Amino acid sequence: MRFGIFKFDELIGDIAGGRIVLIESIGDLGLRLSLHFLKNADKVSAIIPKRLKRDLEAILRNAKILTPNEDFTLHELFTISLVTKRLDGVILLDILQTLLIIHSPEKVYQLFQEVCDIVREKEGIMLTNIDKKLVDERVLAMFENEADYVIEIEEIVENLRIRRGIRVKKNPLAPPSKFYELIVDEGGIRLGEIFD
Repeated sequence: MRFGIFKFDELIGDIAGGRIVLIESIGDLGLRLSLHFLKNADKVSAIIPKRLKRDLEAILRNAKILTPNEDFTLHELFTISLVTKRLDGVILLDILQTLLIIHSPEKVYQLFQEVCDIVREKEGIMLTNIDKKLVDERVLAMFENEADYVIEIEEIVENLRIRRGIRVKKNPLAPPSKFYELIVDEGGIRLGEIFD
């Protein structure tokens, strides 16, 4: 599968089944990138916070959307593994940030490993978002280690102007890429020139 973003698809290549994609971003940019990918999928499931449910239902009409307290609980991590076993296709896991507030990083990482094993066994694809400003480098490195692909989104302030950059930090088939300008506007998501 591909993201459907010119230039970026060349950088990351085709994502095959059984792969885990970790998107390290700032704010909701990772979710926006994930949704771009999910629009190209036939079968989509999402494990998300309840606050995102209505928005995702509008964007991904045929997706199976699971939220805390309805389908699983954030306090008992094994329930997340159990619901993941019932899912297939492309899965969006967008609750890591919330789990890291409630549980220790080691427990959340152990859950992440379990979920990754389930997805790989079913030959699915999973996209996971994490806000890198809210976790330390050690925790980020733990999740990067388990993921097959790592996409990094960065914001740089230049002369009172914010520029966003994106790169493929980890790819099993290619070396890391350079940062490219990430342009997000009414026209969608696209890549600009290489950052200097």
